[in-house]
Amino acid sequence: MYHIRLAYKYLKSESNKGFSLGNIVSIIGIFLGVFTLIVVMSVMNGLEQDITHRIIGLHSEIKIFNKDYTPIKNWNNLVNKISNEKLASISPICQAELMLLHDKNVSGIICQGIQLNKHIQTTLLMRNMYIGTPNQEELKDGIILGSDIAVGLQVNCGDIVSLISPIADQPTPFGLIPKSKNLKVVGLFYTGIPEYDMKYSFTDLETLQQFMGMGSSISFIEIMTGSPKKSRKIAKHLKKILGNEFEVLDWQQFEKHLFTAMKFEKKVMFFVLILIFLVAAFNMIGNYLKLISHKREDIGILKSIGATAQDIVKIFMLNGLLIGMISIISGLIVSLGLLLAQIKWHFIKIPITGMPFQSIPVKIEIVDLIIVAGVSLIISLLTTIIPAYRTTKIDAIKVIREGEE
Repeated sequence: MYHIRLAYKYLKSESNKGFSLGNIVSIIGIFLGVFTLIVVMSVMNGLEQDITHRIIGLHSEIKIFNKDYTPIKNWNNLVNKISNEKLASISPICQAELMLLHDKNVSGIICQGIQLNKHIQTTLLMRNMYIGTPNQEELKDGIILGSDIAVGLQVNCGDIVSLISPIADQPTPFGLIPKSKNLKVVGLFYTGIPEYDMKYSFTDLETLQQFMGMGSSISFIEIMTGSPKKSRKIAKHLKKILGNEFEVLDWQQFEKHLFTAMKFEKKVMFFVLILIFLVAAFNMIGNYLKLISHKREDIGILKSIGATAQDIVKIFMLNGLLIGMISIISGLIVSLGLLLAQIKWHFIKIPITGMPFQSIPVKIEIVDLIIVAGVSLIISLLTTIIPAYRTTKIDAIKVIREGEE
């Protein structure tokens, strides 16, 4: 037990009124590293979760295309083939790049034809609706628009817009003209992702199929699994069932550039913040070298009464362990307190117009806490090794003689 008692004693100042200044600086350095890493990684997790929720809310989790991305003709057979795979819901989609016209305002859009009853089970479209609650019948001659499209066209629910094909393929006595169809705006949605809100719109599946002359063909199938984290595994399983005739993509693949950038940024942030620990580590090494020089006489006395070199090393390593534990525990408590307060009260706001969220999103991952605590503890112990092993070179007799002189 004397190892622990001495390790704790060496934390204190010579007056025994509190921790020494060097140890306080070391504790603060590691504390800041733990606090910063946990907060930053939790915010990054929150951002990723929020964006994932918004993407899945519009696109679902898995998409199935023809291998060459041509229209899928016998799609009912495809649905029957995968219907026994414990999928939450399946929605057929017909998609086309078209234009919308209202008065003199024109907007290029991506229009998706959907079976509304199935699509609202596969995506969060209805949750994203902020004006209008259309049903399947209303959608046959209606259209649901993204918020930015509605602003650009200056329309609201109840207004009539013209859906126009950009290709002149409608024969008339005056030649070929673009095909058009009048639709009533029956709903407006908002995802918070500008690329979606300014491009996507929804109408009835049969309405768009007839408008595009696709017969009963569709562009792709969307699938909700109910477990986004397992969607890649499920997509690979579906790929094996369907074979090489079809392309199966999960939500991380059809927005690959976004999630790759976020993961890379998270890794870079982690390694950059590790530099805080390195600064604290160098400070701890200097602090221990100073501590050993001050305690040479104590070390000499301990050796003279039978303490081995391993005992002395153990004392200083326990001292480093105590500093690490105090720093890590305090860093965890303060960072988790701040993060939980943000989750409950959202007191840290983002005063930037156009952002999909108005307060900083947070998601606490247990794995991140374990990694940060583990790395911090390892660094704390490693910084004591070099100074601690320097105590093995101290000659007890020489130190005692120096003390007598």
